[in-house]
Amino acid sequence: MSGSHPRYGDFSFQAVVDTYDPKLRDLHPGDLRHGLTLQSQYLYGGLRDSDGKTWMLERKFCGPMTGGLWMMSNESGHIALHPQALNASRGEALRLIEPDRRRWTNHLMHKLAPQFGITSHPMSIELDDEHLVWNEGELFELSGPLQGPGFQHYMPARDEPLFYTTQIYWVTGVIDGKACEGFIGLDHGYFAAGQEWKEYRYFTDLELAWGVFANKLGDGTIEYGVLVKGRQGWSGAATFADGELVAKTDRVGVEFELDSDGFIVDAEYDIDGVKYSMVGADGGRFTSFAEARWAGYQSQSVIVRRVGDERPLDSGFCWIEFFPERIRAQGLDTRGRR
Repeated sequence: MSGSHPRYGDFSFQAVVDTYDPKLRDLHPGDLRHGLTLQSQYLYGGLRDSDGKTWMLERKFCGPMTGGLWMMSNESGHIALHPQALNASRGEALRLIEPDRRRWTNHLMHKLAPQFGITSHPMSIELDDEHLVWNEGELFELSGPLQGPGFQHYMPARDEPLFYTTQIYWVTGVIDGKACEGFIGLDHGYFAAGQEWKEYRYFTDLELAWGVFANKLGDGTIEYGVLVKGRQGWSGAATFADGELVAKTDRVGVEFELDSDGFIVDAEYDIDGVKYSMVGADGGRFTSFAEARWAGYQSQSVIVRRVGDERPLDSGFCWIEFFPERIRAQGLDTRGRR
């Protein structure tokens, strides 16, 4: 035999992609999916307040443990950490896990804070099959409905498999004392036990760019999507409008234009023949968040629109993480070639 072939039982990192119906009974943290255990859950998203300020949020859970809250704004000219985020709850949370309801609250470190004269903001997160409520004391309070189907993709690699899901909520509320509106994503990541996500090969080697976006258009339409591009066959995307699938693929086409610092100027995605444009947002460079990571990681707030859709954008957000040097190494940076 000639040529290069995978090992027996290996599919490289090619993805199986599809939509799914988000029901909490299917997201029980004790259930295996494709033989994998749930390793990480993320709540994250983008908001705009009544003063026009952009906010980006993230809270990660590993089991009942949470390392804290990333609450960031572009007030400084970049997406930077809000000082009070350092006083957000962290540590072990009390979980309520029922077939159609979830709650995280009563965090141990927050309860101990008054004994030591330390400022600490309480945390309460509640989910059912239709709705999300996320409160962080005086920092923010958000609520809103699930927007429709989720996106799931599975990489049946022989030694380093991954099953990952995303579902989107559109929320309103108050942040830093100002009315706000935007999206929140809820992710579940299943992968081989014994490693943290930033130790796993998808982060350390394979990922090129991973974005989640949501837009509210002038006619009230909510559109959203997930855009994943990696190396060695890893690729997947799906986009939706008003809860209906627009396009999905396991073969994402994309080219970026990166600036001299490696941030995204613009990009164009091909999702099964449906084109989407991406443009860097003003003040959209993440600083604190990227500095806390490694392997050449960057992240940015950008705007994603379907090419040819001329409806006005009322509010739009995309959180994209990416690895500029890997993008360049794959020949996907068009800077100087356009």
